[in-house]
Amino acid sequence: MAHFDEKELRRHLKEGALLRAYLFCGDEDYLKQNYTMLLCDQATEEAFRALNFDRFEGKSADLRDVFDRAATMPMMSARRCILVDDYPLDSLNEKALKTLAESLDALPDTSVVVFRQMQAGLGKNAKKLMSMFEKAGAVCELNRRKGQELLKPLVAAAAKRGCTLSPAMAQYLASCVGDDFNVLLAELSKICAYVGGEITKEHIDLLAVKTLDARVYDLTRALMQHDYEKAHRVLDILLTLRTEPNFILGTIISCFVDLYRVKVALVCRGSTSPLTEVFNYKNRAFALNYTARDAAKLSLPQIRACLKELQKADLKLKSTGDSGVLILETLMVRLLLVMNGETKC
Repeated sequence: MAHFDEKELRRHLKEGALLRAYLFCGDEDYLKQNYTMLLCDQATEEAFRALNFDRFEGKSADLRDVFDRAATMPMMSARRCILVDDYPLDSLNEKALKTLAESLDALPDTSVVVFRQMQAGLGKNAKKLMSMFEKAGAVCELNRRKGQELLKPLVAAAAKRGCTLSPAMAQYLASCVGDDFNVLLAELSKICAYVGGEITKEHIDLLAVKTLDARVYDLTRALMQHDYEKAHRVLDILLTLRTEPNFILGTIISCFVDLYRVKVALVCRGSTSPLTEVFNYKNRAFALNYTARDAAKLSLPQIRACLKELQKADLKLKSTGDSGVLILETLMVRLLLVMNGETKC
């Protein structure tokens, strides 16, 4: 019948014409948790919810019990709702999948059965599961928000906590922490408790637990600002966290590739706007603003020379037995020499 994303699901719930079966999947746990409870609340009358709402833990649930309960008439209400959390749908064999499909097809109009999968994927049975739930009701695929869809709720959440978070700082927080909304809210709550007013970049740098990607970006930015001490401190933190040298180098290379693209776009077109389409920067276009500032400090020949140094380090890391730490430390020195205008390094 239907395959909903967040926007379509929101519209469906507003219309109120509920279906018999729903499968919640996707990689955003926060949205799955919130929308399943909104759906279950809507499916049952508050006064009689205790009589008409059942919840099964998937790992210990028996599907026969689930559908037997679904076949029971609701008590003093129009519908009964059953929520099944994390049932191992990906491990069902052909016979079990057929039984599940038949059970979904036989659901009465007086019941709403909701399967909520908190793991991101549906495994080997994904296509078959989606097909049978779409036939019996709907698949609700809720993935992590991007762009303004991610930023607006963060700004609103900060306001509820008595703080001011600008869209630019919301972008910066997401770039440091990642786009998992549960993690973002936890970090935002911690920052709001400390600040109690306007949240700045300094607050985020001081309090937010950054992803490994964000820490490597900090290292790269320190190099571009000719701050070797800070770059070395960040490298020490990454190595203390047992981050693989290959990962560190790969992220640095990615940063310099972005830098090269931005510099070429600015030199040739005077703007970075073409990059959002050509290289799919749509969901992180804000990062180009930071990169453009760094690109203004370097010439194209300098950036090309940096890329050559990165290529040499990458080859050495993958083809020799040299220490990864030594290769990275040497690379940092050589990059700083290039960015300082040294032609022979």
